[in-house]
Amino acid sequence: MKRRIAGFLVAVVAVVTGVFVLLRAEKPRRYLQARYKQVRDALPEPKQVRRSAQKVATRVSHLANGAKGTTKQAINKVKHTGSDLAEKAKQLTAVGSRNGR
Repeated sequence: MKRRIAGFLVAVVAVVTGVFVLLRAEKPRRYLQARYKQVRDALPEPKQVRRSAQKVATRVSHLANGAKGTTKQAINKVKHTGSDLAEKAKQLTAVGSRNGR
């Protein structure tokens, strides 16, 4: 267990030293700064992210409301059809019992 910890610490020190050496050298530092600037420029502004999130939330809300309405309509239709079938079954039962069956 102690060897693993020692190996891990040696690896951490090596990585930190490597980064430190890279940042001290002029050419790699300029390269890293240019890449960092590219990445920052590629990312959208926080305001744009907020606006996009609000638009998505609004769309989802509209879709959810539409789904609720459609579901209610389907449930009402099923209830109506079920009650119609129950009424027909009662009528057929009444007709069958009058015929002596």
